[in-house]
Amino acid sequence: MEILKKIARAWRLILFILVILALAVALIWGIFWGVNKLFFHGKLGDNGPIKTYQVLVSIRDNTMPDPIEDKKTGIKKGYALGLYPEDHEWSDTEKISFLILKMKLNETQASEIMAPVEKDIDPKTLPKEQQEQLKQDKNAPPQKETIAARMYKINLDKIGFSDPNSLLKGQPFQDKVFGWEIVEKIK
Repeated sequence: MEILKKIARAWRLILFILVILALAVALIWGIFWGVNKLFFHGKLGDNGPIKTYQVLVSIRDNTMPDPIEDKKTGIKKGYALGLYPEDHEWSDTEKISFLILKMKLNETQASEIMAPVEKDIDPKTLPKEQQEQLKQDKNAPPQKETIAARMYKINLDKIGFSDPNSLLKGQPFQDKVFGWEIVEKIK
């Protein structure tokens, strides 16, 4: 009988702790939700609506003799060259020259897939005229330099595309819609 009383007391204590934890989680979530709505207008953690795009993808490396210029402006295999609405019509030349993929992306992903790698330029390294202009315009954005043409690329091996000549027979992924899982950060 004594054992049953101890179990009953322990059960009540466990139930009490679980109720307190549930209330604490609800309170923390409520505070987060309220702050998000009040100060961030509901945008905290929101990367925008997901839309289906058509992405024009390079299937060949276009290289330049100067390695620094090649990294800055050279278009490589897997780089997104353009982002278009789902109903975009393609020319015959585009269809045999580039891979065209349908992708579901949010606003952040859609902007990042085309983004170059940039770094801020130290204003002290700019010509005197530009330095003076920056001093006069306090709201001017920082000057940036492109150091690589893209930050991300489509992993063509991951989707099973390897032969550019196969595009002569038609686009291989017309009925497939991909997501961010086929995108990788360039090293």
